[in-house]
Amino acid sequence: MTRSTSAETRGDLAAYRAREAALYHVRDALAADSWDDFLQMLADRDLPEARVRQIVDPPVPMDLHTHSTHSDGLVPPRKLAWLARIMGLKVIGLTDHDSVSGTRALYGEAMLLGVSGLPGVELSTGRSGLEILVYFPDAGAFFDFLTTPRGRRFTKYLERKQEAVHERTCKVLASVNRWLKKQGVPADEHVTEQELDDWFGGQKPYYPGTVAVLGLKRLDADARQRLGIHDPRAFNTKVVTPALKRLGGGGGMRVGLDEATADARKQLAAIARAGIGSVVVLPHPRELVTKGKMTLGQVAETIRYLTAEARLDGVEVGGSRDSPDDVRVWREMIDDVNAEIADGTLPAPGPLLMPGYASDFHVLAPGRATGEITLAFGVLDERPGHHRGNLRPQTGPDELLEAMRHRAAVRARASG
Repeated sequence: MTRSTSAETRGDLAAYRAREAALYHVRDALAADSWDDFLQMLADRDLPEARVRQIVDPPVPMDLHTHSTHSDGLVPPRKLAWLARIMGLKVIGLTDHDSVSGTRALYGEAMLLGVSGLPGVELSTGRSGLEILVYFPDAGAFFDFLTTPRGRRFTKYLERKQEAVHERTCKVLASVNRWLKKQGVPADEHVTEQELDDWFGGQKPYYPGTVAVLGLKRLDADARQRLGIHDPRAFNTKVVTPALKRLGGGGGMRVGLDEATADARKQLAAIARAGIGSVVVLPHPRELVTKGKMTLGQVAETIRYLTAEARLDGVEVGGSRDSPDDVRVWREMIDDVNAEIADGTLPAPGPLLMPGYASDFHVLAPGRATGEITLAFGVLDERPGHHRGNLRPQTGPDELLEAMRHRAAVRARASG
């Protein structure tokens, strides 16, 4: 390493440390009851809004894949809008698991703060690692839809999905604690339902991913190194997901795509018939490999299947789970699928989009020790290459948003 490279690395690390410290101050200030109080708490720490933006300096202007307290995140929807504003983001999407109950709060607060809110939802399926994002670029039409009989049936469907995931989470807790016992974690340090109550503020449902976060905290550095589990996503993949499969609620590898996506496709068809315009995206394709145990060929076939049968409009490429090699592989897959769309082999109104402004944010806690994903950064920690996160968007932000609006409009017109 040359002297100049070494100095640059030290400078990057120093900037990261300042960024990390500022974000933890922001997290503490989220305890405020109002935006004005939030700003005052930060000002009391010598962090006025402009100073926070200068220090944090996110590499992207928007984040379209986030979770709130209405699923398994720790930040309430309206405070997600605060985070977006204080960090200088222009657009924030909310995609809670099987829930749209927080979208109005996010959208309304974001609008007051001069940030664009994008309502969405992440639909679960019966296959491990396979979820489906649905965005609603015309927020007004979407909120109107929710007041209709068809919209109320949609929200009832989501409520049933949440009830089911709550039951699975409670059941999987015992299995995870048995695994912790095998790793030498004493019984009085096991994950408890009270901790889940505290995490979710008693608001059901509870989610298996949170069990992964709490379980990881029980592993010391030696255990993490020995087990190859350094973050909640790895704990989820190696411990929680297999436990869910044993319970019969995790969507095994043998479940075919027709069966696994039947409920989600039914809901997507109902949304299409309502004519409100939506954009359907396959999130984090890497999880089809890690959780779903698919080969790359099977991932490609899944993309083709969803394009033909589930109105797929895009695939997340360059999100927080993707390495540079992953990005190359996904792009090649999408190029192949787009060629089939162009020649009429696959039905779609245009080429697949590649939304990469996708952290999959849940908790504001940057750093290697937590392994959490940071809003607008992805993996943000002290390791080289992660000082400014790991998001690798493949499309300019304005270009992507315009393409999403156009695709939603085309879908809406087709329904008419």
